[in-house]
Amino acid sequence: MSGNYNGNVPPTQYLGGGSGSNNNSNNNHGQHQNQQENDPYGEGGFYDYERPDSFDVSYYTRDGDDHDNLYMAGAHGAAQHGDAPSLLSPDGPVPPGPMMGELPPRKRRSGRGRDSDIDSVSDGAYSIRSSLVRTPASHGSNDIDIFGAYRANTNAGTAAEDGRYASYAPSTESLIHMIENKKTYRPTGSVTSFSRSASWVSNGNGGFMDFQNTDAFVNSDAPYPAWSDPNQIPLSKEEIEDIFRDLTAKLGFQQDNMRNMFDAMMTMLDSRASRMSPTMALLMLHADYIGGDHANYRRWYFSAQLDHDTPPLREQIDPKQQQELLEEEGEDQKKDTPAAFVEKWRAQMNSMSQFERARQIALWMLIWGEAGNLRYTAELLCFLFKLAEDYIRSPAAQQRVEPAPEGEYLCNVVCPLYNFLRDESYEIVNGKYLKRERDHAKTIGYDDVNELFWSPEGLRRIKFEDKTLLMDVPPNERWERLKDVSWKKSFYKTYKERRTMWHFMTNFSRIWVMHITVYWYYIIYVANFLYDPFFEMHDVQSTVGKTKGTLPDLPNQDAKRYSLIAAGGALAPFLCLLGTFAEMFFVPMNKHTQRALWLRVLLFVVILAADIAPTFWIWPNGDDPNYDWSSVDYEAVYQSKVPSKIDSPNSGDVSKWKAARAVAIVQFIYSLLFTIFLALMPSALLFKPRKKNRNGRGLINRTFAGNFPPLKIAARSISLSLWGAIFLCKFIESYFFLALSFKDPFRWLYQFRLPKDQCTERFLDANLCSNQNYITLGFMLLLDMVLFFLDTYLWYVVWNTVFSVGRSFYLGVSIWTPWRNVFSRLPKRIYAKILATADMEVKYKPKVLCSQVWNAVVISMYREHLLSVDHVQKLLYQQVTSDEDGKRTLKPPAFFVAQDDAAFNQEFYPAHSEAERRISFFAQSLTSVLPEPVPVENMPTFTVFTPHYSEKILMSLREIIRESDQYTRVTVLEYLKALHADEWDNFVKDTKILAEENSSNFGQASDADKAESKMKTDDLPFYTVGFKSAAPEFTLRTRIWASLRSQTLYRTISGFMNYAKAIKLLYRVENPEMVHLFGGNGSERLEQELERMCRRKFKLVVAMQRFLKFNKDEREASDFLLRTYPDLQISYLEEIPATEENELPRIYSCLIDGHSEVGPDGRRKPYYRIQLPGNPILGDGKSDNQNHSIVFTRGEYLQLIDANQDNYLEECVKIRNILGEFEEYNPPTVSPYSPAAEPQPTPVAIVGAREFIFSENVGILGDVAAGKEATFGTLTQRIMAEIGARLHYGHPDFVNFIFMTTRGGISKAQKGLHLNEDIYAGMNSFTRGGRIKHTEYFQCGKGRDLGFCSTLNFITKIGTGMGEQMLSREYYWLGTQLPLDRFMTFFYAHPGFHINNIMIMSSVQLFMICIMFIAAMNSTVTVCEGDVDMSNPNYAQYLTPDGCFLIKPLGDWINRTTLAILLVLLIAFLPLFLQMLTEQGFARAISRLGKQFLSLSPLYEVEVTQIYFNSLMTNMAYGGARYIGTGRGFATSRLSFATLFSRFSDSSIYFGIRLMTLLTFFSAAYWKWPVLYFWISIAALLITPFLYNPHQFVMTDFILDYRDWLRWLGAGNSEPNTNSWISHCRLTRIRITGYKRKRLGERTPTTGFISRAHKANIFFTEILLPIIMALIMLISYMFLHSVSNVEEASSNNGEANSTLIRVIIISVAPIVVNLAITIAFFFVSLALGPCCSMCLPQFGKVIAGIVHGIAVIIYIAMFFLLWVIEDWAFAPTAMGMVCQVFVQRAIFALLQHLLLSREFGEDETNVAWWTGRWYGKGMGGWAFTLTMREWLCKIIECSVFAADVFTGHVILFFLSIFTLVPWIDKWHSAMLFWLRPSRQIRPPIYSLKQRKQRRRSAILYGILFVLFFIIFLAIIIVPQLLKPSISLPDTLLKCVILV
Repeated sequence: MSGNYNGNVPPTQYLGGGSGSNNNSNNNHGQHQNQQENDPYGEGGFYDYERPDSFDVSYYTRDGDDHDNLYMAGAHGAAQHGDAPSLLSPDGPVPPGPMMGELPPRKRRSGRGRDSDIDSVSDGAYSIRSSLVRTPASHGSNDIDIFGAYRANTNAGTAAEDGRYASYAPSTESLIHMIENKKTYRPTGSVTSFSRSASWVSNGNGGFMDFQNTDAFVNSDAPYPAWSDPNQIPLSKEEIEDIFRDLTAKLGFQQDNMRNMFDAMMTMLDSRASRMSPTMALLMLHADYIGGDHANYRRWYFSAQLDHDTPPLREQIDPKQQQELLEEEGEDQKKDTPAAFVEKWRAQMNSMSQFERARQIALWMLIWGEAGNLRYTAELLCFLFKLAEDYIRSPAAQQRVEPAPEGEYLCNVVCPLYNFLRDESYEIVNGKYLKRERDHAKTIGYDDVNELFWSPEGLRRIKFEDKTLLMDVPPNERWERLKDVSWKKSFYKTYKERRTMWHFMTNFSRIWVMHITVYWYYIIYVANFLYDPFFEMHDVQSTVGKTKGTLPDLPNQDAKRYSLIAAGGALAPFLCLLGTFAEMFFVPMNKHTQRALWLRVLLFVVILAADIAPTFWIWPNGDDPNYDWSSVDYEAVYQSKVPSKIDSPNSGDVSKWKAARAVAIVQFIYSLLFTIFLALMPSALLFKPRKKNRNGRGLINRTFAGNFPPLKIAARSISLSLWGAIFLCKFIESYFFLALSFKDPFRWLYQFRLPKDQCTERFLDANLCSNQNYITLGFMLLLDMVLFFLDTYLWYVVWNTVFSVGRSFYLGVSIWTPWRNVFSRLPKRIYAKILATADMEVKYKPKVLCSQVWNAVVISMYREHLLSVDHVQKLLYQQVTSDEDGKRTLKPPAFFVAQDDAAFNQEFYPAHSEAERRISFFAQSLTSVLPEPVPVENMPTFTVFTPHYSEKILMSLREIIRESDQYTRVTVLEYLKALHADEWDNFVKDTKILAEENSSNFGQASDADKAESKMKTDDLPFYTVGFKSAAPEFTLRTRIWASLRSQTLYRTISGFMNYAKAIKLLYRVENPEMVHLFGGNGSERLEQELERMCRRKFKLVVAMQRFLKFNKDEREASDFLLRTYPDLQISYLEEIPATEENELPRIYSCLIDGHSEVGPDGRRKPYYRIQLPGNPILGDGKSDNQNHSIVFTRGEYLQLIDANQDNYLEECVKIRNILGEFEEYNPPTVSPYSPAAEPQPTPVAIVGAREFIFSENVGILGDVAAGKEATFGTLTQRIMAEIGARLHYGHPDFVNFIFMTTRGGISKAQKGLHLNEDIYAGMNSFTRGGRIKHTEYFQCGKGRDLGFCSTLNFITKIGTGMGEQMLSREYYWLGTQLPLDRFMTFFYAHPGFHINNIMIMSSVQLFMICIMFIAAMNSTVTVCEGDVDMSNPNYAQYLTPDGCFLIKPLGDWINRTTLAILLVLLIAFLPLFLQMLTEQGFARAISRLGKQFLSLSPLYEVEVTQIYFNSLMTNMAYGGARYIGTGRGFATSRLSFATLFSRFSDSSIYFGIRLMTLLTFFSAAYWKWPVLYFWISIAALLITPFLYNPHQFVMTDFILDYRDWLRWLGAGNSEPNTNSWISHCRLTRIRITGYKRKRLGERTPTTGFISRAHKANIFFTEILLPIIMALIMLISYMFLHSVSNVEEASSNNGEANSTLIRVIIISVAPIVVNLAITIAFFFVSLALGPCCSMCLPQFGKVIAGIVHGIAVIIYIAMFFLLWVIEDWAFAPTAMGMVCQVFVQRAIFALLQHLLLSREFGEDETNVAWWTGRWYGKGMGGWAFTLTMREWLCKIIECSVFAADVFTGHVILFFLSIFTLVPWIDKWHSAMLFWLRPSRQIRPPIYSLKQRKQRRRSAILYGILFVLFFIIFLAIIIVPQLLKPSISLPDTLLKCVILV
């Protein structure tokens, strides 16, 4: 096929170089004699620039330079698309848009065939540095102009070089003028580059131009320069184009897809051919995509066994038939091995022609480019490629004449699969797509679809409607039959993501084995009193039955001891057994899986039986028969005498005893060995087939699910050493601190017995209270075991930090490294590590080269207003006149030596500024090892890729100079000015220069005296808003300044466009000969050449999903971006509405840039417009947005970033170094398919980089978030990458484009399940053999959430996302297959962190339960007098009175446990401290942590831990994980109390108030000072949301907040109101009930879609757990009265009171009262509501307020009643209220989860209940049943309302105390924003009317608030003072008590 495309071609695509060879001229280089002391280069100081290093100006004016014909535009030929019809549009073929990368007119080469040229590639003649020779030409003398490049930018008028302020900045001439005016000289030269010869790396193909031969360049118009020499390339561009056209015609691809993929392939070839021969480039590209050792297609082909001629039936037949089949095929079964396959495969690949290789690559890219959402299914694409390849090779395809209709592939192949995936997740309700109420376990997702194609039996499931199989069809006919496949019958669930915590047992069984079993060993070993009643007599200090200091002859109980310890080893197989049974519910139970699982079950049962069975024989025979045991009193607390020895024991008993002792020792060793075995052995590897032939079931896991990249010996040693150190310290510390210290409380509670005649209860007698010690001991043991788990995480944090800090010393990224002189060596390191100078004959001084890089970095900081002119003056390289000979020479800044010399006392940048941080990191980063860079022309092409949804693009003027709402007390601009005072000052000075330039240009310069007198007045607007003139160039500058200090897309784009500047800078510096050739700096030709190289090597693509739906401001901002950065590419979705009723809209993926043609409608015409199979956003958004846009990226690598990041020029110049981390700079010398080829190393899939959180200076919350991000991105990832456990965390990682896109993409996208989409790409690449690295020398900026709500929204997103990860198959693969050390690293760095949070909060709850039981025992039984120490073996002698309860060991245990929990919470600050210590020094580390502690960050950490815990547990129960837009603006607005209460009530406030009631009882019954820590921690759960609310303690605002909260409580009852208490209550309930599905299609609720929770999922956490907690509280309350019941029973004819019935009545009575009140007022509203509502619009609100008020009074009355019953004793009263709270919670849980039906979409039923207007609500036949449902809701709501009123008032009363502190708002603001009071924000300005209204409301509601506060205090205090005079009537009191 021939012909050219038609359309407009962007000028960026036709910039190419000509061919030719390098002609290098050699000149003698003079020897330099002089050397200066402070010169960092030593020899070659700034005094020794002699004539040979100067330049002759005449060189730049060489004749023959053609400035007019530098680049030639591409010709526009006529389009020849053929006459094929189109399936994409009813109007025929869609005309193609302008083509990016469209080819110039054809120039057919001749004399070159398509034969295989393997031999020509295998000789290894090519070397990447084979022709690197750079020598300068002869030059004359001339002065040096160090600012020439910047003058050139101004002269050339290129906007891109004007910095981040685009063209709205002063000219750089102004800067140069200011700098030069401060010196006594003016430079006269105009040359900026001190050049050597061009260093064009020739690969032998002449693809790079010789600058001496300008004609060759002028005549070149190749868009892909490295693929342009006809003498070297294996296939011409035109031949590759023909391949694409031919495939499109035969398979029906879209034309735009063809053009897009053609450009992508040619860009890839050009990128690779720039550093290797074109033939090798094509070979390596084919190897990466199709045939190489690590190509995913080859691995899939091998796994699916498609290399056999017959359809792969082997898995479906038995081995005998398979052997016969192989013999019939003439094969030997021994040859069916991986080695045989590799040999055969390589031979096949080696025999291919270059044409066939190119065709296969093109076919893959075309299939992938149009696959849409199918790109997530890598092996499905492999299958489609195989079918298409078979079809292309078939005679039918070769003989086909008519081209396939355009879109045939999309319609016949992609759309059916897409429709299946869409319908699995969505359903049509009333014509709208709604998410199905179907959890992941019943949804066939992308992974299930993909796994079908992993194995032969999976392929055999693909069937048609008639149930015939696709694989039975001949291979060359399968492609055309794909459209007939019934995909619904073919796919099935390959892994069931059931929402259950049994995943923890299956995936992490080794964690439980290692901890629970070892804890058993410890606790049984310590608790020797369990099996040796004479254990105390073993102490020489004991005087019981013996003399002190002697050891009597005592029985040997070793048999029982070892046997009981060994019995704990049975826990290991038991836990594994539970994990295996749970696994059966997750994996499909086919015959292979069943066999492996049941064999595993059998093994665990055998191990368990063999472990525990001996104990049953040993225990009765384990007592020493040499002693008389008849006198032993096992019930006694201690034994009073030594047992007597038997003279002649029974020989049979002795033999059994000795045998039992021997068996016990063997049993213990057996138990220990198998515990170690089960801890080390991954469960999935048990009974895994080890055969090396193709029939092993482990092949799939080794290919796709368990192909983990191997670790080097050094890395594995570090990993083993790390975990060896962790567990060594953990086991030693845990034994002494947790196990041994627990001996005394364990021993006392085990031995103490409360006589049954001393306690009773009416229904339970003494059965419960007499065993209270065992109940308490059980909870204490459970808590101790939880702390045993937490201890491991504590030591992991410690040792992980230590190892990471040690590695930072090794890498040289710590300030404590021996080579401190990082600044003095900086110039040398720039030359050696940043510039590509290796193997080059460089004639110019390193100083000359690096000075240009350094000056560019300094000036870029000046343009960003980080530096003033004075600072720039001190930092730049400058030219001075030599004192000796008067020559011009280059002087380095004193900065380089001043940093290491205390004698210098100059300020080079503001202290602790952004400039200091950036320069320091740049200098420090170059001390580490960097990969060697390659020349710019040889570097790979890469793309920066960022998704964008609704993030702010550019701040508008209104947003920055006006308050955002009534609660905001500052504008954004004022806040930014306070945060960046120095930068604002620099900006104002810069703006004034611009204003003066403009004023002088228009002749408006004022008189000097007049200007001086009015200076202050004139400058006021500048310092206030940044401009005095409203001209756009001034207002836009202020907008840009604010945007560059906010989290905006403009900041991101402008930052990452620094890559373009860096590439131009490096290209210019390393190729000075090019500068000379193109006329020097300032010439248009030079700028065009720099632009050409930049566009060739770098792209930036923004996936703007909503581009066509932007509002006016967003459109203007995006248009400004395109005008400022014309090379910026934007992809977006275009939706064409359906023309017919039953059709769906057509969706297109489009690409534009700043060069795109603008149509009459103002819209830019896209280069590519590719139709998608449907709406691509089937998931949570971000991953789908990336997926549809990824086809527009170019090059070998992608950098993935977010829309709130930043980058800097000094980091961008390291781009070649970081791309070198992929280890692909040195290509192989022979074909990868050659028999002589060496095995390819494991590919690098991801290279991670550091992030600097630039929002850390905005206050405490920003700093805490930044600190966590910094420690995770440095300390944690540093060591994780080294030991092979780092994954992909999104930004700012670089990824290998081919590796990732051939394995499912850069993220996953199943809705809900893949909420944290990025990490799945990391797990996917890790399980498929990709290495993941981390770099320390490269960092990007990153913004973080700044407000309390936004930070916790982010934490909620992470927590819920982790809940989804727990269900995923990736965690199953990693948890059951990784070796132990790598598994532990993965566990504790990812799920272990969240499980640790669960255990922290669980430990707090368990601790509250334990101290509740301890306090109950302290209040009930007689406590021993005195201070008795159980460490004294004679302690029993000092217990008085007899039968007393020894409380001291329990009190000591409380102290130790409090310390343990405190350490676990505070350990989170250790990594940040050590990170700061290593990188910024001790002073800064202490300062930062000090500020955090003074800002009460530990309280914030408590809240964060609870949010993690709640979000994870809620997600595991309810599901519904979704993306949460966190909001990244500045948190300066004050949120109302109602907003914060509703947001955090479910997650932390309710939890905190329940714990506080328990703590109140404990404090009243048994006070211990260490428990004060828990008062602070629990208070944090209640007040933290308000503590971090800006201006929370301003008195007037506080009172008005109280007013708004009261209004919020009563709103929403007369008409629906989303901002109301009832709405909040409904939202909490809806996650249980869900919406009525039939109503959703009619109107989407304002709350959004919330699916209904499955009853089985929430049974444990939401139903069973509340019931258990209620029972626990009842047990404690009943025990509290059990002893007193004995006395009351004796005075009541032996009949004891029923404490149980009493507390149940107290709990149920309010519910019964609420039932009666609600139904009574229901009839009132039903009778009066319809008529009264007309004259009283708030009728419903009044009725609801009356009912809710009565409910509150009822609960107060119940409290008083309980208090009277308890005879005014506060402790039992508090315990009774605790019981009431937990019992009612259990009752409501049962009612809500079991009886409530679905909710209506809006709040119709609630309004109808209170107003009585049930008509007109659209309820229809549901009206009657809805009244019953709403009645139940109202009963529950009354109790919840009373609880919320009580909780809210308690919080408000506590907070109100702080409002009385003088200047509290200033101190509070200083805590939040870290602004000194002198720089803080002004108070808000109100009008006179507003002030009066606020004052009036504040007085009224202040009086009400004080009144309620007095009433609250009176309720608590007055009864204590007046209790003798308050009592109930005797008859009533007796009735209540006797109940």
